[in-house]
Amino acid sequence: MEIHRAEPAVIELNGFLNALRCVIDCPKRMFSATLIEKNVDLNSTIKNIKNSIDEHGGIIEQKKIDYQTTHQLFIDHIYKKISGTNTRGLDNLDWNLIEYYGLISTQDLEDGPWNRLVSQEHTTLRFLDNEGDEYILLIVEFSDFVVLTQLGLAWSEK
Repeated sequence: MEIHRAEPAVIELNGFLNALRCVIDCPKRMFSATLIEKNVDLNSTIKNIKNSIDEHGGIIEQKKIDYQTTHQLFIDHIYKKISGTNTRGLDNLDWNLIEYYGLISTQDLEDGPWNRLVSQEHTTLRFLDNEGDEYILLIVEFSDFVVLTQLGLAWSEK
């Protein structure tokens, strides 16, 4: 069985996000990371992702965002739910989360961009699933794949 060279790092990021989900008391697997190999280009990959979302809910918004806006998503939807004040522990969580994208960047192209999360814009898709839970997907592009980072924004307590 052959796996993509960046898959182990994405699997680690997925586990890290799941642990954060548990800490903020999200009752569902609404935080995750997934590697998707690009078919042709980013636009066709995004179209396929949107088609998949439409099967189970609906898109609310699609945007391009920079690193500062991306980082604010992490602050608002993860760190502020853990603590109302900034702590060394939150700084460490933040550093580790950002560093996962650097690790994935290194697995992608060892001599390529240092950290794709920081160095380029990303597409986000905000959507509702068929149960009314709200998510945001952050689509980070690499050479021949994307990493989908899913963050839960609002959920029911089912």
